[in-house]
Amino acid sequence: MAKLSKQDKIGIYNNWKNYGISANQAAKEYKVNSSTLSYLIALIDHHGVEILDSGHTNYSVEFKEKAIARVLFNHEVANQVSLELGLPSNGMLYNWIRKYKEDGYNVINHKKGRPTHEGQRQANSRASKANKGPQAAELETYCRERICKKIERLSLPKNQKPTAQEIATAVTQLRQELHVTVSFVLDTINSNPDLPHLSRSNYYYTLSKEDKDLKNKSIMNRIKEIFEKHKHRYGYRRITAQLRREGIIVNHKRVKRLMVKMHLYAIAIRRRFKYSSYKGTIGKIKPNLIKRHFKAVIPDRHWYSDVTEFHLNGEKLY
Repeated sequence: MAKLSKQDKIGIYNNWKNYGISANQAAKEYKVNSSTLSYLIALIDHHGVEILDSGHTNYSVEFKEKAIARVLFNHEVANQVSLELGLPSNGMLYNWIRKYKEDGYNVINHKKGRPTHEGQRQANSRASKANKGPQAAELETYCRERICKKIERLSLPKNQKPTAQEIATAVTQLRQELHVTVSFVLDTINSNPDLPHLSRSNYYYTLSKEDKDLKNKSIMNRIKEIFEKHKHRYGYRRITAQLRREGIIVNHKRVKRLMVKMHLYAIAIRRRFKYSSYKGTIGKIKPNLIKRHFKAVIPDRHWYSDVTEFHLNGEKLY
């Protein structure tokens, strides 16, 4: 990446201000990252051209702590905080946050240059033994609670165990939201016996693995439309039949797999059994006081009647 001079920076800002040349166009010309130029233009527009004369500044521990707290505790946007504080680079605050977590949630001004082996050992020992402040402990507890709550929600629909793809996607989202490392998220998940576990190697393997159902996106959308249209009454067999009537030739096994992936389960309709009031001999049998007898010597002496009930198309027929 080419290093920009002060004149280059002023020229980029003037071209953006006067001629509407975007940061992307300037980035191609100067072979610089477009996000870096976008931040540079916003910085000059906010503080004026004089901000380019500030030179190198050694920021104090208190200054860094306040900036980090605005992002992690007040949930402000890091780029906006950097812009308001006049930081020369939009990546500087992100580096402070990363080092803050690596040093045990403490701000340490590291000396430049490669440390000696003895100095490195002492620094590691101090970082491991450093007592976390109340804000750091509160932040770590908050992050762990957020992680556990998000992973628990993956099992909510039908109490199904989430797939590795769903867990990996959630881990990536948590990394970006909380500004924490992969190890922190995975350690939090794997230390909780009630949550589905995911190893570090499996996480990266899942991210690199291509989703084979990307080509089935249109079919999945149509399956969901049919499922919702018929009020969750259609299972995979009837949905397959409907798709084939529409000219979409698809195997019923694929429809079933896609429905399971989307957590679409048809309502189980129980079949009604024929009603029978007969429960056998219950109670005492009354004596035959009126001398009724049902024996006939020849036909057509005694006639009997019976009513039969049929269930047809949701109606009762007799």
